[in-house]
Amino acid sequence: MSTPSENKLRYLAYFRKSTESDERQVQSIPDQKDWANKVTNEHRLTIIKSREESKSAKKPGRSQFNLLIKDIDDGKGNAVVAYDASRLARNALDGARIIDLMDSGKLQAIVTATNTFRNNSSDKFMLSFFFAQSKHYVDNLSEVTLRGMRSKAKKGVFPGRAKFGYLNHPRTKEIVPDPEVFPYIKELYEIYATGYYGLREMSEVSYDMGLRNFSGGMLSKSQIMRILSDPFYYGAFRWADEDYEGVHEPAVSHELWEAVERVRSHRGHSISKWRKQYPFLGMFRCEECGASITAEKHTKKYKNGSSQTWHYYRCTKKSGTLKCRQPFTREEVLNQSIADRLQKISLREDCAEAMLEQIDRWQAEEGSRESVQIVELEFEIEKIEAKLRRLTDLHIDGELDMSDYKKRKSELIKQKIASQTRLKLVSREGVRVWLEPLRELINAVRERNLPTAGSDLLELRNFVAKVGSNLRVK
Repeated sequence: MSTPSENKLRYLAYFRKSTESDERQVQSIPDQKDWANKVTNEHRLTIIKSREESKSAKKPGRSQFNLLIKDIDDGKGNAVVAYDASRLARNALDGARIIDLMDSGKLQAIVTATNTFRNNSSDKFMLSFFFAQSKHYVDNLSEVTLRGMRSKAKKGVFPGRAKFGYLNHPRTKEIVPDPEVFPYIKELYEIYATGYYGLREMSEVSYDMGLRNFSGGMLSKSQIMRILSDPFYYGAFRWADEDYEGVHEPAVSHELWEAVERVRSHRGHSISKWRKQYPFLGMFRCEECGASITAEKHTKKYKNGSSQTWHYYRCTKKSGTLKCRQPFTREEVLNQSIADRLQKISLREDCAEAMLEQIDRWQAEEGSRESVQIVELEFEIEKIEAKLRRLTDLHIDGELDMSDYKKRKSELIKQKIASQTRLKLVSREGVRVWLEPLRELINAVRERNLPTAGSDLLELRNFVAKVGSNLRVK
């Protein structure tokens, strides 16, 4: 290697190490500095300023590189020492800035480990070639990486870091459930699906469960929202604006995920705290006019500084046809009235036994039908898979544009996952899915294990929702 011998050259050193895997083979910054010290000592070069940074050069925007360019443009230095041309630029814009400084005469030389580029046409041509070669390497690597990630996605493997509740297996790199977090994901979905909790309350609930963010703190509302809205948790995922069926273990069923979606879209997040504070909201309608029942809080302040708060339920009087005359009802009165009605629900022992025996017969009869249902579901899944293959063929043949292809594929994947979820449910639990809740209800009524006034209002609401329908208040 030869170097410029002009004493008027003022050298600026630039050291860079990328944090990305595509450049891990390049010398570390300490190694680059050792090389620079050796070169400057051998050729008696004077470095007036050094800059270093750990950042990829694939895109413009490196802070220390921009300062290096500014130093040259301001006349503080007119030569550069860098281990390799790729340390300076791997994108077209930064490479062009270097060449432009040479064209303007502000940059006279660049010294690297293998070449010295002077400010003449042949050296600038070679430097431009090395910059272009570096960019080509990055572009080619990006294309190879993209093809590899797309191939993984087509195989059902999410081509990214594991989502919250999952881990990347240290040996196989497969996405597997995190045993400390995964079991709680379903519980989070079930709690939110009740409609009683907003995102802030869900953050508190998750913290009480022991769930933490990466810094050890409470999960934020945005993190909770990402968990509750990500199709990854029911077995699908979106990558590069396209939906895929995942091979990872789902945390929730497709039905539960859709239940959460309905709560999010129908009720919004601000209503949840009202649902928690006023648990009977949305349950009843006015018997006189048929309008919905709302709730209010009234606080009375006394002269001694104390205060007392009451919760009231009342008709919204928005039936549009009748003029309602119903007054307010205090929450404790409504609570007691509900409890009194529940206590009147009775079931003779012989009737309860007959019902339970019928449930047993249904379970035996339905057992033979389960095998038929399993075959039907398997056939349904095969039909969906055939549609997916046909859809891909239409897209490849140019008969279906990308937009329609992605839209139809997304719907088919949702249908397939829903059918697979039902198949797993039937295979694992069968008719117990609806027979067991019925059995539990009969036993609860028979044993008179009913919530009473003074018990948890949310528990009372849940029980009323189970045993009643078309509920009216007067």
